[in-house]
Amino acid sequence: MNKIKLFLKKYGYYCMIGLMVIALGVTIGVAAGTENTEMNIDSSANNPVVSVVNPEVLSFCLPMENPTIIKDYSGSELMWNSTLAWWEAHEGMDLTSDNSLVFAIADGEVMSITEDSLDGTKVIIEHSNGLESVYSSLNNELKVKVGDKVKKGDEIGKASDSAGSENLTGSHLHFELLEDGNKIDPNNYLELQPK
Repeated sequence: MNKIKLFLKKYGYYCMIGLMVIALGVTIGVAAGTENTEMNIDSSANNPVVSVVNPEVLSFCLPMENPTIIKDYSGSELMWNSTLAWWEAHEGMDLTSDNSLVFAIADGEVMSITEDSLDGTKVIIEHSNGLESVYSSLNNELKVKVGDKVKKGDEIGKASDSAGSENLTGSHLHFELLEDGNKIDPNNYLELQPK
């Protein structure tokens, strides 16, 4: 009995640390096992690929009826802005239509509405999968407010010439699409053809 007391007195601290490490390992193993039920993990490859089992699928509609692209997305390529008289990247697309109605491209929530001299009246809608759609150069008679849940095709407002940075373009919608906070080409998701 004295040998056990002496052992615990001398090595008890290390035994407690060892038990804690084992308990932590078991906890992590159980958590990882639970996580595997929610994701597909291909560990056979050198670089495992993790994919979500049930991603939310979005369907899209056009932001205007039968739109005409008057200035397309250019990414980093510079385009002439006749209003500001300088070269710039055009990270959205300017659209016009026979009627000026503007629609939500997918289900989502109105995150912000702002008005300024460069963008005019601007509505930002957050969708699932890290996407946000931005509708600028609208008139100030909007059909939505911050916090509204919108469905694909719901009317947001009407295109106008409120964007001071593009007012020589005339009445139009300046439309942008963001993925995880980065501006992307809307043509990647919408079936828009220049006319």
